[in-house]
Amino acid sequence: MRRVGLAVLTAAVAFGQAGPARPEVDTEAAERGKHIYLQFCVNCHGNLAKGTDQGPDLIRSVVVLQDREGGKLGPALIGLPNHKRDLTKRQLADVSQFLKQRIEETSKNRNAVKPPNVLTGDAKAGQAYFGAKCAACHSPSGDLAGIARKYDPVTLQQRFLFPRSGGRGAPTPKRPQVTVTPASGEPVTGALERIDDFSVSLRDASGEYRSWKRNPDLRVDVVDPYSAHNELLDEYTDADMHNVVAYLETLK
Repeated sequence: MRRVGLAVLTAAVAFGQAGPARPEVDTEAAERGKHIYLQFCVNCHGNLAKGTDQGPDLIRSVVVLQDREGGKLGPALIGLPNHKRDLTKRQLADVSQFLKQRIEETSKNRNAVKPPNVLTGDAKAGQAYFGAKCAACHSPSGDLAGIARKYDPVTLQQRFLFPRSGGRGAPTPKRPQVTVTPASGEPVTGALERIDDFSVSLRDASGEYRSWKRNPDLRVDVVDPYSAHNELLDEYTDADMHNVVAYLETLK
């Protein structure tokens, strides 16, 4: 896996709709993945997956950040020399769960002697990226004014990547909104409670819980306030992320 410099922190909460929100770690799969990691990976990447002189820090890897059940790990391993290239799909998924477990454990450790340096990017390049990708929704003189005074660099990076994750001192995450329109009846809008292939439920402005069985005549429109952030998780390069964080750090 290529060298990267991103510290990956806590996950977004999924509400049932499609998207790259971060799921909870499967601890049983992570334990199986740990044994695979110790057999094939530990010599180069270290006991904690934080890297050694022979291999990069995997918990800062863009490949690991974007991986879904081994779907990116497999192709990455095939493209690298001196790596185990014939892991099964289940083994890849298990290793992915182990690495995500390491990410979560690292993100919760606030007592590290030396926190990772995430301010390695180019602030001017980050400003340009911000203007192209973020300025439609955010403003350095508006909602982001003084944001670097509110958060340390590591937390600032977390808030940039996973705004739905909340955290100490962060505003309450916004809920996805849904409008349900029956074939005969008025549309009903509220905060999305749950959605799947069989049903959809919401809580309207009065606090009343409403639920419908899904069918071809029921129209369901979901608006996720974090959908743009979710989509960008699969687009960022490592340089993009560090550049944007470096730029946000200037907003004091």
